Amino acid sequence: MNESKKRKKYRLNAKFYCWIFLFGIIGTLIFNVKYSIQSNTLPNFHGWSAEEVMAYDKEHENITVIYELVYSYDILQNRVMEQSIKPRTVIGKDPLVLTVTVSKGAPVMDDFTGKSVSKLMEFANEHDLIVVSTEGSDEVEKRSGNQVISQSVLMGETLKKGEKIQVTLN
Repeated sequence: MNESKKRKKYRLNAKFYCWIFLFGIIGTLIFNVKYSIQSNTLPNFHGWSAEEVMAYDKEHENITVIYELVYSYDILQNRVMEQSIKPRTVIGKDPLVLTVTVSKGAPVMDDFTGKSVSKLMEFANEHDLIVVSTEGSDEVEKRSGNQVISQSVLMGETLKKGEKIQVTLN
């Protein structure tokens, strides 16, 4: 009886160590696959700060990053909005040129005092703003040759999408 207990105990110990060994192999395989996917594919940069992308660029010699700065009402300043190459694209030995669009934040108002109405209208159309004259809103576009005497939003103020800017024309 003593010998059968020893064999049973030996079998339990062997099964236990086999299971531990099996889980160790599975864990190692998962770790290796996950690490190889992370290190050999391009991440999703959306929401990353420009500094984080620059650090990633320094670590990877075969990737060249081009930065485009764009005003955005929705994305915080200095955050990535878009990237030209899809995430999880395999990084090979060939060099990649990645264009990253970074938000400059919400646009700020320029000083249009003394400038032509056409420049103000270009700025307004580019940033989805509404320009209203003190004489009436339909008058502004008709008087594109005139100059702006005053503006309701001061230079340097942060703009909101669809904001109305009241101007006085000469």
